[in-house]
Amino acid sequence: MPEEIQNEKPCLVNTPQGFSVSYKNKFLYSKYAPQKAILAAVEKLSVLPGTLFLCCSPVLSYGLKELCSKLDDKSFCLLCEFDDELREFEKSQIPSDFVQFTKDELFNLPSILNLSSYTTKSGKLLPPAGSFRRVVRIDFSAGVQLHTALYEELTAACTNAIMTFWANRMTLVKFGRKYSQNFFRNLKLMAETTPIQKYFGAITRPLIVFGAGESADEGIKFLKSSDSSAFYILCADTALQPLLANGIEPDGVFIEEAQAVIKKAFIGTQNCKTQIFAGLSAIPHLNKIKEPEKLSFFMTKYADGKFFDDLKEKGLLPHANDPFGSVGLTAVYYALKFRASQHVPVYIYGLDFSYSKGRTHAKGTLAHKERLLNSTKLLPVANYAASFNQNAEGIAGKDDSVFYTTRTLKNYANLFTGLFVKVPNLFDAGTTGLELGLTHKLPEVASGSERPIATEQTIFTQAQRTEIAEYFKNERAALEELRDLLTGKIKLPENELTPRITELASPREYLYLHFPDGIRFSTDLSFLKRIRTEIDFFLKYL
Repeated sequence: MPEEIQNEKPCLVNTPQGFSVSYKNKFLYSKYAPQKAILAAVEKLSVLPGTLFLCCSPVLSYGLKELCSKLDDKSFCLLCEFDDELREFEKSQIPSDFVQFTKDELFNLPSILNLSSYTTKSGKLLPPAGSFRRVVRIDFSAGVQLHTALYEELTAACTNAIMTFWANRMTLVKFGRKYSQNFFRNLKLMAETTPIQKYFGAITRPLIVFGAGESADEGIKFLKSSDSSAFYILCADTALQPLLANGIEPDGVFIEEAQAVIKKAFIGTQNCKTQIFAGLSAIPHLNKIKEPEKLSFFMTKYADGKFFDDLKEKGLLPHANDPFGSVGLTAVYYALKFRASQHVPVYIYGLDFSYSKGRTHAKGTLAHKERLLNSTKLLPVANYAASFNQNAEGIAGKDDSVFYTTRTLKNYANLFTGLFVKVPNLFDAGTTGLELGLTHKLPEVASGSERPIATEQTIFTQAQRTEIAEYFKNERAALEELRDLLTGKIKLPENELTPRITELASPREYLYLHFPDGIRFSTDLSFLKRIRTEIDFFLKYL
């Protein structure tokens, strides 16, 4: 196509029934009835509550007014334009009261949808996370055809973000109270532990990270035939037992599990050298398994909360990471932070995100031992039910043999790929399971002198330790006042009572984030009654 046509600017073209637009030698609307197609599409549209409409390449705003007239108060339309020339053109054609993102904002939209508050660069406030339950894409003009792949990716990513939000909400409803309980218990202990930051950039040996998938057996076999001390070995909690059973003491184990059942993974580990890297919301009392200096905490932000922000501002939280959902991904994330430079290789075993027929985990893991202990003639050791249930999907593994996966495991694999596929010197050493897009390479020994890792038992100065104690004291006082306001022990005029209750309860999301309707604070009577019950529970740990 000639260069002068490629650089043609969008321009209005008069037609018998209104304006069309010509751009790059193409009409973006019909030359005969520009509005007809989009108006007919909007007319047929049925609007369900909580729908986010992605209005793609709106150009002349045809149909926008008609769409907005059909929206309920829980739905929202967002203008999306990836073409720079068209976006500039649309500024003069579309009323400013419509919300239009910049290109950068569009690329970040999936993340923005999960924020509790976001103001666009144009100054418009978006509905908070949890407002939407579905995404509907509407193509308003042929301008969409200029960036078809981007609009498809945006729609899929926004849909996935909303599905993930509600999946996380279900997890919070089930476990959120436990997460917060563990969080405060571990926060009290943190001042006596070794900061995880002391490991950042400290490891010059090649690192090996173990998950609990079947290919962990390959890694164990490799290390048994090699000098395991030549590697810095990290593992997920469920991979610890098979390593120890084969005489391999990993340098570190990662744990995020909040339920006490995971304690079985640490049986017999009191005297091994392994450092425990634990999320603050993981099981408490890990200091009964290891002395405090053999513990290092990190922070997985399991929900948005003002109480998290307050602790961060005071400098009372450890390094934080996004919630990955899989402790194996967390271990890889920190392995990359631990290595001295990008030249230090990191190898992974056992992050298969799938399983073969009859097996689900590596030998010696908790799941494998449980199967061995409970096997009978009716319940064999081989777990064929996992492969042939309705949620399992057959796939071709890395070696072309048949493996099985689930939607959850595939989501973890996709997240892994999105996070790590472009990371230098990260290698997949296992030969089974889902293809992760990494280079397959066996571990190689590299020489290097390692910087000693400090083992001071204190993470804070005395002033900061005092501040932790002060934080707990203030939280107790706030909860006691809130309890007394809700029970009538403290009496205030009606015009002061609700504002004071809101001031105390709203920023303490741990009181209600696990409620089914706990996305946001409410002064509804039933909501406040449930908060009253939670106050007594959390006072035990504050």
